[in-house]
Amino acid sequence: MEIYNGWLIVNSYYNPAKFHALYKVLEESAQKAGLRFSKWTSDQRPTVIGSKAKEPMPAFVLFWDKDIQLAHAMELSGLRLFNSAEAITLADDKIETALKLAAAGIPIPDTIPAPTCFPGCRRNPASAEEAARLLGWPLVIKENKGSFGQQVYLANNKAEAERILIHIGEHDCLFQRFIAPSKGRDIRVNVVGGKVVCAMERRAGSPVEFRSNIGAGGSATVYQLSPLEEKLAIDAANALGLDFAGVDILIGREDNERYVCEVNSNPQLQSTIDTCGINPATNIMWHIRSSIKNTAAPVATVPDPVTE
Repeated sequence: MEIYNGWLIVNSYYNPAKFHALYKVLEESAQKAGLRFSKWTSDQRPTVIGSKAKEPMPAFVLFWDKDIQLAHAMELSGLRLFNSAEAITLADDKIETALKLAAAGIPIPDTIPAPTCFPGCRRNPASAEEAARLLGWPLVIKENKGSFGQQVYLANNKAEAERILIHIGEHDCLFQRFIAPSKGRDIRVNVVGGKVVCAMERRAGSPVEFRSNIGAGGSATVYQLSPLEEKLAIDAANALGLDFAGVDILIGREDNERYVCEVNSNPQLQSTIDTCGINPATNIMWHIRSSIKNTAAPVATVPDPVTE
């Protein structure tokens, strides 16, 4: 089997312990697919904009970060990123995600971009009140960028919305219709190379919690997707141009009422592995290998693994 070298790019500053376990899973999965990579933080691999990458150029870059500027600079230097800079850009900004999905005809909760707030300015709570007139209370308020559900809020009235907006400050945010039947539950679908790998239903750890994130105390069980849900997940990943993604789907009142809530460009995998007994990282690595094998030069050849 031919061996290809690559880089794993991770964030320079946010690097909790659970991420180290993830990186080990990625490395072990890469080895099974004939890939090997060296791990670098984003400040260890500075890239000069406009210059080609110095030799030896890796066959691929697994970009497990949201440093969009670095991603674009690396692509400009001739490197092949998984996921691409443009795909990460679209997935990392919730309003950009909503715009792209809506343009592709993919159902999302009704969404209103909040007015841009410049540094030193104070947000007007009337914007939330006007959004609620169209979308209803309670009103979901999300910062455009955030992870693990930590920048997602629920306002039951104007006073709560005002407190949330003061907390958000100048950060870009949006207003979204609250999908009540999906309170505290959603479906996480792992998609790789345009195919569903597995799915799980996540539920909040508390009856008062409207978010289902496992990192916030939620739990998960294996979920069997309907054809509609499977198509939604694949279409959402494709619409954003993602090689791999974690797609979150909300559940409406009717059997055919589903909404794509968010699309994650570098999803956490351990909860999926623990719940489904399937490792999406393996699929990611074989997808990378398939994508580069006709354009990248291998660095070595070893005997094919023995299968029983």
